[in-house]
Amino acid sequence: MSNYYYFVSQLPMLVFAQKPLINENDFLAEAGKWLNKKDLESLSLARLDEFFPKKGDSLLLKKYRSFESSLRLSLAFIRNQEKGEADYEVLGKVKEACSKNNPLLIENELLAIRWNFLDQCLEDHFFDLEYVIVYYLKLQILSILLSFDKEKGIEVFDSLSEVSGETLN
Repeated sequence: MSNYYYFVSQLPMLVFAQKPLINENDFLAEAGKWLNKKDLESLSLARLDEFFPKKGDSLLLKKYRSFESSLRLSLAFIRNQEKGEADYEVLGKVKEACSKNNPLLIENELLAIRWNFLDQCLEDHFFDLEYVIVYYLKLQILSILLSFDKEKGIEVFDSLSEVSGETLN
């Protein structure tokens, strides 16, 4: 347990939409030096794109996966305009994010919603496994956020919008 103090204290601060000073691979390598085998396995289960509970999930990871599932159900609810059960707190935030006219802005807003939820999860965690899991999930959010490249996107869009050698207007 005391290893967490040393590990967490050396981690660079993460700021939403700013390039982190550490990447996911370096983080996991460093975690391997400080965490015991069981905790490292728990950390490796923390993937942003997985939202179904798994055996061995920590309480915080179960809470995040439940939130992620609510977020995705809210997106489906909004996109399909079907009546059904939804977490109205999450649904309201997702509706607001989806009101943007630009898909990139929508994705940025959804990532910010996830980031803010993870911040709330840290209220009572400072030097423990849950803190490290949240840090890892935030690194994944930043990785997605910083992977957006306007020039590359325009290039891909232009190549996909060509029909028989002509560009769609």
